[in-house]
Amino acid sequence: MGRTGRLDNECIMDSNIAKVLLENLLNRVETQEDGSKQITGVLTVAELEALQLALARLTPDPLESPVDVQTEISYQMEPVSPTKKEMELDFSSLSLPESLNDARLCLDFGTAMSKATLVQDNDDDESEEIHVLRLGVPGDQEEISEVMLISSIFIDNDGNLWFGNNAVKRSMVEAENGGGRWRLDNIKRCLSEGDWNDIVDNPSNPTKVEVTYGDMVLAYLMFMTWTVNSCLNELGYPLNLPRRYAMPCLTGGRKREAVDRLKQWVGESQVLADTFDLKLKGGIPISVSDFIVAVKSLRANHGDRDYPFVAEEITEPLGVAGSMMSWKWKKPVDALIMVVDVGAGTSDISLYRIHFNPESGNDVAFEVRDSSRVLTEAGNYLDRILIELIIKKSGITSDDQSEVKFRGQLELEIRERKETLFTEESVYISLMNGVGVDVNLEEFLELEAVKSFSTNLRNEMIDILKSIDASWVNWITADPRRNLILALTGGGSELPMVRDLAEGSIKVNDMDVPVARAKLFPDWLREVDENLESDYPRVAVSLGGARKRLIQDEGTATITGGDVLKTPVLGGYYQKGN
Repeated sequence: MGRTGRLDNECIMDSNIAKVLLENLLNRVETQEDGSKQITGVLTVAELEALQLALARLTPDPLESPVDVQTEISYQMEPVSPTKKEMELDFSSLSLPESLNDARLCLDFGTAMSKATLVQDNDDDESEEIHVLRLGVPGDQEEISEVMLISSIFIDNDGNLWFGNNAVKRSMVEAENGGGRWRLDNIKRCLSEGDWNDIVDNPSNPTKVEVTYGDMVLAYLMFMTWTVNSCLNELGYPLNLPRRYAMPCLTGGRKREAVDRLKQWVGESQVLADTFDLKLKGGIPISVSDFIVAVKSLRANHGDRDYPFVAEEITEPLGVAGSMMSWKWKKPVDALIMVVDVGAGTSDISLYRIHFNPESGNDVAFEVRDSSRVLTEAGNYLDRILIELIIKKSGITSDDQSEVKFRGQLELEIRERKETLFTEESVYISLMNGVGVDVNLEEFLELEAVKSFSTNLRNEMIDILKSIDASWVNWITADPRRNLILALTGGGSELPMVRDLAEGSIKVNDMDVPVARAKLFPDWLREVDENLESDYPRVAVSLGGARKRLIQDEGTATITGGDVLKTPVLGGYYQKGN
């Protein structure tokens, strides 16, 4: 700010953003018992800048008309009634010209981290331009990851929504001030468990506004979509780019309902992201009541609206398998590949038949029918085991009045503690009563509950191989050079008990089926962009799902030999051992 009281040029914010910020401040003014007025909550940096802008506009300038300045400020500070029942929505993205057909997005809404990838087909129709979107930049969490968003949402004591890393930070601040409550870190689970209509109550929602878990999924998807929009604007792509969306390997009625729900939410999140764009851009918390008003307005008047940019769903293993494929291999490929995608909320497994002959140009790539499974045991399952171990070692019992607070503290920070445990092989936790707890990796891995996690994964793999036609397993065991290739992906792919799945062999119907791990980073992708290697295990779903050519999601029950003219070789596809 200069000596004249005006903002420096580089600090001047958009007037519309300032208007929204000032409206937010006025909405937070509460009348006290003595009739005085008080603003609730913490004053943000953006709100402070808006006040400075208003002050600068009110400072007399001989070149400006005082009446014009006063009129402009009066207009910009016009309050919005906090009791409104309808909200004006922004449908601008739906009126854009028809989007490109040679580029597409895939959204991977994860339990712990969310990702999105854009793939542009090049003119030669064989090569691709890949953009793993830098969601962490507009999402304000570059220090954690540029390409991933933390899948957390938090309702603070003032009834405001916080997203991603800011949700984590805000929950920690309130916890330090004695007002800590539960942060919603695993909202994606309602897709696999079907509890989207359940009400979010205290200690997660301190307001009187009725909010469901489905509402919280939609709120987070709105934020994620807004970060996607920011990335698309930076890259010069339209906001109505076709988008696929990844989901767990569900079956039957639950799958159909989850597909329909997620398709609706992906479309609605674009309208909501556009509607709340100025607030999100200005770093202004969105109140729960405003968000619910917007959702009700959207569904009351536009519930049957079509969202043409929402494309098909894909299973998470299908996206992984698609990321491994090169449609221009120079060597023959003939393999059975089992994708084991270990996320935070679910572990998804599917089996794929990959056959490619460069001499004839013929290729086969499809998912083996009835080979998809989903387990609700994943990263969050291990989090709960670690919490119980820490509580046990601390000596705290259920009779202790502070036990709930201790658990609340651990819930907020357990992911970080678990990561430290697995990377450094030990972790020290200091609880709020001054008690310190040491946990080492060896004792954690020896817990029966942890061992059962590994056992259940392996048993699910075996069950898949037993349930499909015997010719698949016979094909592997008929040639000593063949293996069942395991592609381990997801945030939990490097956990010791997961890596062990790709060692040795597994027994199926009294036959030993040798296994080998797929390369950690596909050769074809290294040629496109070797900088993707470190993030590949977590972005594989969205990357493969955004490619033009998708592996078929169902196939036949038996194997056919195709027309391979010489002994198949898994060129660049897997690695021996680990």
